[in-house]
Amino acid sequence: MLTVVARSFQAGTGGAGKSFDSALFADKVANKIRNMLRFSELVKVVVIVTNGDAKSPLAENVENGVTPTVAALLGTFPDEVSSGMLIPHICTDWGNNPGSGNALNEGIRIAHDKHFGDYVMVWSPELNVDGFAISQAINFIERRQLSVAGFLRQRWWERPQWNVVQNTGAIWNLETLLGVDGFAPVCNGTGRTIRTEEYGEVPLAGMEDFHACLRMMKAVDNFRWGMVGRATPMRWDVDFEPMSIRGKNHHAKVARQFLVMREYAKMIFPTMEFNAVMDRLFASYHQE
Repeated sequence: MLTVVARSFQAGTGGAGKSFDSALFADKVANKIRNMLRFSELVKVVVIVTNGDAKSPLAENVENGVTPTVAALLGTFPDEVSSGMLIPHICTDWGNNPGSGNALNEGIRIAHDKHFGDYVMVWSPELNVDGFAISQAINFIERRQLSVAGFLRQRWWERPQWNVVQNTGAIWNLETLLGVDGFAPVCNGTGRTIRTEEYGEVPLAGMEDFHACLRMMKAVDNFRWGMVGRATPMRWDVDFEPMSIRGKNHHAKVARQFLVMREYAKMIFPTMEFNAVMDRLFASYHQE
């Protein structure tokens, strides 16, 4: 059994801000959660973490203890919330990066404190993961004694970062992840930037999954990791509206990821060349 942790919010909605898009929530979030809850023989609980950080420009407004996303979850899944199968959680320390590692750490801590199983699956509703894939990943982890397994997405061969574990969809051994203190705050952004060819200067942030894997490799004896879905890679639903803010942010994030990986390798292994770090990482790699 495992806990699924996902981040979901609509920036700036609620209160005097813009209106919450209920149709978008129903299509892109609620339908995906509903499908995930169907796999009850594998998934014990789904934790949805939303942004209620008053310091974050991306936050939803918190009124009477709920955000618009939490209100939508309570209205859409009343039975699942009351039974404890679905846990909405408001993160008030989201940080600078839309893909907050702090938010994931809070969800992971809920899984640990409530004893919801040995594994936690960090998941984005944009990735169409089904029960077969989850079962395959757990079996793969246990057969190969892996600390983490990611899901290969369609066209995973196209970019280096899609060959490594990403929290778009990844199952982590909970104790091992907490043994390296979860996802590092530095990945939320510190104000540093890096230059991309396509978008100029962008924040040095994100890729908290890769950062965690490198720290595991450094700290854990016989660290092993892998990816599943080679024969049936997952569909990644990122067909955002052309020229939308969300679409632009997504493309800028993808453009920076490999550069961010190189910077993190320098941080964690300052005396090693990047290629040597990656050779060491892929020496412990398994694929199915």
